[in-house]
Amino acid sequence: MKVYFQQPGSLLLELLIVIGVIAIIIPIIAQIVVSSLSANKWSMENKIATELVDESIKAIENSSFEKWQNIYNKTKGPDNHYYSLKSAGSWIVNPGDESLTVNGLSYTRYFTIANVCRSDVDKSIITTVGVPPCTVGNSDDPSTQKITVTVFWRDGTISREVYLTRWRNQVCHQTNWSGTGVTPVACPSAVYESATNIDTTGLPGSLRLQAN
Repeated sequence: MKVYFQQPGSLLLELLIVIGVIAIIIPIIAQIVVSSLSANKWSMENKIATELVDESIKAIENSSFEKWQNIYNKTKGPDNHYYSLKSAGSWIVNPGDESLTVNGLSYTRYFTIANVCRSDVDKSIITTVGVPPCTVGNSDDPSTQKITVTVFWRDGTISREVYLTRWRNQVCHQTNWSGTGVTPVACPSAVYESATNIDTTGLPGSLRLQAN
């Protein structure tokens, strides 16, 4: 039978090697764990921001659906910020930024509005930088508006562009022809643009052609 004797100090050397390996591996593992937690945290925050963008777009659509002028009559451009708010059962558009807190984190949300130019040839939307104002060969489309929704928070920013189209118009039943005018009016109205050889002084709601 052979008996092996370990050299003095070899056990200590092995222990030092193991400690050294552990000292190298632990920081790497810790870094991986921290990076993973950070990525998961940012992913959750980004998911919340995306949901806030979706929520804002839905609110803007509701505002324009209730009344197109809620959107169209606002001052346009990237420096004019708005947010939608429901008040007394109706959607309204307020100027400024909206501050929100979700899961203890602060988010800021706003949207901007821009007019839209379409090609005179195929009616496609012109997306060139700097348009509008519309250039030669394309024209402003008052029934389409470009909406850009932005949400930003401590660790990021997301934006999305959508185009809203006016597809529903209000029918105005006019029964009074007592005045003329060329400016937009509320419905119902007694104002029309002009009349030639038409007598509007008869029964309410009636028109009578006059002889030349």
